[in-house]
Amino acid sequence: MAISYKTIIGAGLGWVLLGPIGAILGGILGSRLDEREQGGAYRLSGGHPYGRPSAQTQMGDFYVSLMIVFAYVVKADSKIRKGEVEYVKQYLMQNISDQNFVQELMYLFKQTLERDIDITGVIRQISMYLDLSSRIQFLHLLFGLAQADGQIDRAERKAIEKVAMNLGFSVQDYESVLNVYQPKTDDALYKILEVSPQATDDEIKASYKRLARLYHPDKVAHLGPDLVKTAEEKFKMINDAYQQIRTIRQF
Repeated sequence: MAISYKTIIGAGLGWVLLGPIGAILGGILGSRLDEREQGGAYRLSGGHPYGRPSAQTQMGDFYVSLMIVFAYVVKADSKIRKGEVEYVKQYLMQNISDQNFVQELMYLFKQTLERDIDITGVIRQISMYLDLSSRIQFLHLLFGLAQADGQIDRAERKAIEKVAMNLGFSVQDYESVLNVYQPKTDDALYKILEVSPQATDDEIKASYKRLARLYHPDKVAHLGPDLVKTAEEKFKMINDAYQQIRTIRQF
């Protein structure tokens, strides 16, 4: 089944057309976008190695790069589980209103599953264009995928950790996201807020305010309403952790 990527282009493709991600798309599309859609030939792997640093990430950029990294995580344990593939499909169907866009993203995801990819180069390219708030949402979505079969196995966790480190996350930032998907012990709640159990009430309040700014849905509004909806769910997780600590400490 061949696709023209008309819907994806309509959603916005900028920097993913260049660098390692552009090379992957080029391989899937035969090195060119459909000339009729672009009004002329466009070589995905041509131009500057990583495009222009000033280019703003668009919705299409985010989802195309997400599908490629999803494929990497799914293959991390050398098994492609049906439940994980179904999770990707259900996530897209539930969070993206344009079903043509969903179909084309799923096609890209399945094609990428069949390819060996330079994940370090891909993540390096992503890190150049996604701001921290967008990278946080990206990481949450990877953990959601890994947990699709009820647990995050060791190979998947190592794969996501590699992605996180190459995206520029600190160990503290990474553990904050990781612990959202762990049993909600008191220790996990503190790690979600990036503080220690010995932190003062004022330190906890300050950390919560900082994270609330990073997680606020408005921070990813430029990626479209579908990502805003996802961000709202993650924002609630940070707030819930804070409220539970407030209850424990009674402040």
